[in-house]
Amino acid sequence: MWNNRIKAWGRGTITSIKGSYAAMVTSTQQTGEGEKSIKILYKQDFGQIERISFDFNRYLVFLHKGAGKGVAGSKGSTWETKSGKKKSTDPKSLGKLGTGKRKAKEWLNPQLDRAVPKLADMLLEEKWEGALKAIQLK
Repeated sequence: MWNNRIKAWGRGTITSIKGSYAAMVTSTQQTGEGEKSIKILYKQDFGQIERISFDFNRYLVFLHKGAGKGVAGSKGSTWETKSGKKKSTDPKSLGKLGTGKRKAKEWLNPQLDRAVPKLADMLLEEKWEGALKAIQLK
């Protein structure tokens, strides 16, 4: 029952996240690969969902943060291209996030800010009932 409730929450959440992303992408040249890459993953322990994570293409973070070529955050990153070549952030672009023409288009966090409290309420309800049952005298 718990897993079904979590997965129902996940279906609704992933739908709103994908919708938010689709609303941010206004270019007619977009392939839709970004939206297809957005997935929800569940990790189970002893048959019960214990962890929920979201997976998506790396470049979607750039859209969310407003990063791009020449405009990076304070730490930068390293990655491997499709051909296997190792690359890293150009040191000249470090610390320039939010200063270029690219504006942050937050497609993920606002959706999670709305959805996570609902998940927390479900978790509290589920665990509260279990705790009550465990302490009742028989």
